[in-house]
Amino acid sequence: MDTVQVDFAEINKDWDKNIADYHFDIYHLSGWIAASAIVDKGTPQGVIATYNNKKIFLPLIIRELDSEHWDATSTYGYGGPVMDKSLTDAELDIILAEVRGFLLAKGCVSLFMRLHPIINKEWLPTVGKALTHGLTLMSDLGKSEEEHWSETQNRHRRGIKKALKMDVVTKIERLTRENAVMFSNIYKETMAQVKADQYYFFDDDYFFNLLENLQDRILLITAYQDNKAIGSSIYTICKESGIMQFHLGGTLNAYTHLQPSKLITHVARNWGRTNHYKLLHLGGGVGSNLDSLYEYKKGFSSQELLFKTYRLVVNPAKYAALVADSWFTENDLRSDFFPLYRKEPTKETILETEQAEALADI
Repeated sequence: MDTVQVDFAEINKDWDKNIADYHFDIYHLSGWIAASAIVDKGTPQGVIATYNNKKIFLPLIIRELDSEHWDATSTYGYGGPVMDKSLTDAELDIILAEVRGFLLAKGCVSLFMRLHPIINKEWLPTVGKALTHGLTLMSDLGKSEEEHWSETQNRHRRGIKKALKMDVVTKIERLTRENAVMFSNIYKETMAQVKADQYYFFDDDYFFNLLENLQDRILLITAYQDNKAIGSSIYTICKESGIMQFHLGGTLNAYTHLQPSKLITHVARNWGRTNHYKLLHLGGGVGSNLDSLYEYKKGFSSQELLFKTYRLVVNPAKYAALVADSWFTENDLRSDFFPLYRKEPTKETILETEQAEALADI
């Protein structure tokens, strides 16, 4: 039987070339991983495992725990592994068992990955655990303009028509330093309005990093009234996979009544269709909940996907010790938060409908 070869790999342009022959999305590319490392305050690190001449790629961000130990997480958004499509479930489990041993020897305590709802749709590992958290929504860009308008809920149609009637216009462009700052200001105002967790208040360096490394894969759609930017959204585009995805968006508080986010989503869907992308992934609700944000997105398409995460305890003894060093209530200990030792007291916020429409996603 062939052995499994597991190695660390630099996250760079060579990494991008290595995954180019596989089914990947923007979240797996070095530029995205570098930007995500800013958000998660870690270091980009790739893992490549080979078995029977078939490969699996794990794009990770590693975070130091102490002088000898660290843990790993996937990128912001929908990362997950990139792998040879011909790998069987049995082969994947053999690989994952070897990956766990490799990571243990390197000082890893746990591995957490947000799985891609499209690319990792069929992945069912038995080494470690995959949990289903909720639903995300996608729009089939193979449909006609008439079909897209037909599946748009009446409340969104009214919002789009209202925006157009009030002379709201949209502009589609690539990211620049100037419009990145403009977007950042609108986005942060929305985050403050909906009382989002501090995690989502991304530093401008995050957007500048996307600009520097992924300019040709980022689409900025901005709504204007009287030449003033009142709402804006970032979409990612990956021609190789045909996937277009909503990333972040916001609306200035004083202009939410004009519902520019609805017009922007409508324009983005049209752009994806006319530029021959396969689907537009809209994402789901906050924390994968079926909340008002989820219902807002469902107003554009009712096609649902499952959002899952993958968890692997690499070093059980160290994991248990880290949990024991923290003070947790019984509810905390029953939580599915992973890794548990990184959990902080939760603050639940219920989004009002108008907040969700301004937010459009986090």
